[in-house]
Amino acid sequence: MTDSDHLAGFGQTQSALLRLLLRNKNGLTVDQIAGDLGVTRTAVNQHLTSLERDGHILRKEVVATGGRPSRIYALSERGVHLFPKNYDMFSMKTLEALISAVGVGQTGKVLEQLGRDLGKDLGAQLSTKKLGERIQPIADVLQDFGFDAHVEEDAPKNAPAIKAYNCIYHTLARTNPDVCKLDLAFLTEASGTTVDHAACMAKGDNECRFQFDKKRS
Repeated sequence: MTDSDHLAGFGQTQSALLRLLLRNKNGLTVDQIAGDLGVTRTAVNQHLTSLERDGHILRKEVVATGGRPSRIYALSERGVHLFPKNYDMFSMKTLEALISAVGVGQTGKVLEQLGRDLGKDLGAQLSTKKLGERIQPIADVLQDFGFDAHVEEDAPKNAPAIKAYNCIYHTLARTNPDVCKLDLAFLTEASGTTVDHAACMAKGDNECRFQFDKKRS
C-alpha cells in the first residue's frame, strides 16, 4: 500500500505537507513549509489549522529565525501513523524466528507472558471496579492498539463481551493461531477474570468475540 492510499482522505497540498513533515521530524516553520510546497503562508496556515484540529500535527516551541519568532510544526503520533508500516511482515518473521529457536510450545508461553505484561497495569487501574465497568476501558485500549473493538451491547449481563471487527495481525493469526494467546492473556489480566474466545476471524468468523466470565464481578 502506498502513502497515497493512506492519505486518500487528504487533498494534494495537505498530503504533500504531511509527507514534508514526515521527512523533517524536528518540525518546520510556516515559511519553510510554504517555500518547500510553493504555496502562500495563508494557505499553509489554513492547512495547519485543519490538521492540528484533527490531531495530525502539533505545535512545538517558538524559535528565532533572524526576524520575528516563528512557531515550529511537526507530525503528532497520530500523524506518523498515517503512513504505512509493514508490522504484519515483521511480526511474522519475528514469530517464525522465535518458533525456530524455542519451539511452538515455548513460543505460546512467551506470547501469553507478553499479554499478561501488557494487561497488568490496566488490570491494576480497574481492580476496584465491577466487571461491567471494566469492559469499556478495555475496549478503548484495544482501539488504541489498532483493533476496531466495541462492547457488545446486547450481551448478557453475566457474560459481557467485546467484538473486534478487524485483527491487527490477521495474516499472522491464520498461520500461527498461538498469536491469539497474547490477546487472551491481555484481556484476562486486564479484566481479572477468564475470557472465552467465542469467535475468531482467523478461523473464518465474521469478527473476533471475547466473552468475559462474571464470576469475579
